[in-house]
Amino acid sequence: MTALHDKATLVSLEGSTWRGVKTDHEATDGTANLYDTTANWVTTSKRLVNPAVLREPKSILGKARNYLRGQTAGAADGKFIPGGLPPWDTKGWYILPNILNEQVSRNLGQFESDFTDAVNKLRAVLPTAIDAARAENPKLFKDGDYGTLDEIIGRYSFDTDGTKVPDAGDVRTNSSKEYVANLKAKMEAKSTQKLNDVTSHAVRTVVDVATHLASALEGYDPDEKGKSPFRDSTIDKVRDLIGIIPALNVTGDAKLDKARQD
Repeated sequence: MTALHDKATLVSLEGSTWRGVKTDHEATDGTANLYDTTANWVTTSKRLVNPAVLREPKSILGKARNYLRGQTAGAADGKFIPGGLPPWDTKGWYILPNILNEQVSRNLGQFESDFTDAVNKLRAVLPTAIDAARAENPKLFKDGDYGTLDEIIGRYSFDTDGTKVPDAGDVRTNSSKEYVANLKAKMEAKSTQKLNDVTSHAVRTVVDVATHLASALEGYDPDEKGKSPFRDSTIDKVRDLIGIIPALNVTGDAKLDKARQD
């Protein structure tokens, strides 16, 4: 039987940004008084800078996350991962087929580079943005809300990580034989389940793309192209899918391979 740890690794992306929003107790009390209530029932937050100033790093981080989910094109090659990478768990780890390792690493690297550039640009304009907040929002402005420039920029992070798919054969522990056997059985069961999940994920992706293509073709009228346009993105999705099926087909499923050739 195909072992998942021979065909794939795990990849994750963690990142953070500065929200530029802070709860203001004086403003909260003022709002409570205005509406004849108390701070138990209302909270007032204020923006520390114009949100537009903070938009680019947050956008890039979001695109990188969505790239792994198949919702955004890669920053380096402009290609999607149709259907996204299959999730390993609910903590942000994804199953990365070995065939896609270089492609995904290159795109995540470009996203990280773009993120770093955006944060550097933000560092340059933040002092001016804070001065604007001081001038335009004087009653709520407090210097103590900000900290130093380094502290603000230090809130930004973009970290990718990779590791092996757990292999029951690598278990090393001094625990009892019964415990080790039970642990190995659980690991093998999860690996088998995830292997099946990858195949199911690939099948769903093929069906979804094929259904979208069929729907686009059904509604397309060559005599009235503007009425129901056939978009290049539809064909791009099919092309991307054809290239990725071998990577997702970690079990060597003959039907999936035939779907790619057809």
